[in-house]
Amino acid sequence: MMKKNGFTLAEVLITLAIIGVVAVLTLPALMTNTAEQQAKTALKKGINTLTEAAQTNQAIAGFDYASFTSTNDLGYPDDQSLCGLLSNRANIDFQKSGKGSNTKQAANAVGGTSNYTVFFRDGSALSFNLENTEMTKKSGAKTNNAMQDDGLVYGITAVYDTNGEKGPNLLSNCDKNATLKSTTANVTDGNDISKCSTKANRVIKDQFGVRLRGGYAVPNGAAARWAFEN
Repeated sequence: MMKKNGFTLAEVLITLAIIGVVAVLTLPALMTNTAEQQAKTALKKGINTLTEAAQTNQAIAGFDYASFTSTNDLGYPDDQSLCGLLSNRANIDFQKSGKGSNTKQAANAVGGTSNYTVFFRDGSALSFNLENTEMTKKSGAKTNNAMQDDGLVYGITAVYDTNGEKGPNLLSNCDKNATLKSTTANVTDGNDISKCSTKANRVIKDQFGVRLRGGYAVPNGAAARWAFEN
């Protein structure tokens, strides 16, 4: 008579319990890593889109992010403004775009009465202060028009939100701060990118600081630089 080999009910239950414990311990880290990777990928895509828009516009219309003479927010095709450039060279939803007080932007943490937010058709958004986008003032050069060592102007500071109005609407940072909301005065968490190499310090969310410089968009701040370079 052959003896049948198999698992007892107790052995099966113990195995399932062990699998459950392992899953509970590893799932949060796995979800965090996945969300972080998605945010990094979205930032790189956004910076590439913004860079391509500036370089295409320079080739066709003769101006880029360092050449704005207007703060017009209507995005006219012949308007030499940031909104004009983006309306021509990127896929923009101008029915949704507007000042931070716009009820359609109520869920966007980078909103506010002084900020203008442009929404892209892929669901991402770019927020900036319109008054800081004009580069040629009769009263003299503005800070963002100051030439840097690499031959480009400092540029226009902005916040790129990888998923627009969707949450959590928090600025990525390397300071362990999971509640850092972006404002026009705080679109960067400093430049010490080494802090982000420590996972305990790194908080990668859906918003990143960026700068629009000449024909390029570049990461602004430690977390944005880390996400773009890794």
